[in-house]
Amino acid sequence: MTNPRRRPITILAVFLSIIAALIFSPIGCRASSEKGILKVTYLDIHQGDSEVIQTPDGKVIVIDGGKRGTRYDAWDAGKEVVIPYLESQGVKKIDMVVATHPDFDHTGGLVALLNSHFPIGMVLDCGIVHTTITYNKYMEAIKKKKIPFVVPKAGDMLDWGPSVRAQVLGPVGPPAEREHLGLNNNSIVIRLEYGDISFLFTGDCEHVEEDIILSSGARIKSTILKAGHHGSKTASGPLFYYMCDPEVVTISAGKRNKFGHPHWEPMKLFRETGADIYRTDFQGNITVLTDGKTYDVVTGNDDLISFPPE
Repeated sequence: MTNPRRRPITILAVFLSIIAALIFSPIGCRASSEKGILKVTYLDIHQGDSEVIQTPDGKVIVIDGGKRGTRYDAWDAGKEVVIPYLESQGVKKIDMVVATHPDFDHTGGLVALLNSHFPIGMVLDCGIVHTTITYNKYMEAIKKKKIPFVVPKAGDMLDWGPSVRAQVLGPVGPPAEREHLGLNNNSIVIRLEYGDISFLFTGDCEHVEEDIILSSGARIKSTILKAGHHGSKTASGPLFYYMCDPEVVTISAGKRNKFGHPHWEPMKLFRETGADIYRTDFQGNITVLTDGKTYDVVTGNDDLISFPPE
């Protein structure tokens, strides 16, 4: 698969140190917005999901937040990664938090974020009630801070600024009609478009929800795909993947995780189509910068992974 819109890594090499300095400093964040740059960062939060979107219009959106610390495992993605990253970027407020679905490795870290010093404009939630302590803490934080709570409908447009187009593709139908599908297949799926470059955020969307979204007629073709469910074999089905036709696939997974994510079957599919594959377990944070015409991908060690290790 050719990739004319991505500048070759070899050409970029001399600029990487400058780019990295801009990416990870508050000044760089503000400068990027002024210059019309959309920035999407897939955070390395071990086994879980968390993405931070900074739009050219100055909007900041956080999708998921990884796991919450417990008495048995004190590591908290919200405290350890998400909040420090936002602070490093000079973020003063968060326009929207998206909880794709109630699994603890997605909403857990949001508890710390919701209880933090950041003003939060709105929480987008899939509408499925869960019975865990983590979910209860998440809801308590929303109520305590009186943050507007919205369950979107497929087709809804999100206000992430006039420069970008953000649309909810799933889940399809009201919560009562889809609760039986399980948590993963109730994931909020969002397509973000900035000029010629587009992103698909899938949460833990699996084959069932993928088929429902395809049947709805929604446009899923995107330049950058976040592989569903951490690269599980139950996600990124061939038809859904071919219709998306990404140039880049990002995978959020923990090192040597007990689930074996990502699975070899979707990895084989990604490789066969020539997509560039980036993994948080190998490369740390994955940041995509785009001016709407071309894009650059910068990682913790800037190594491109196109195949799993032996």
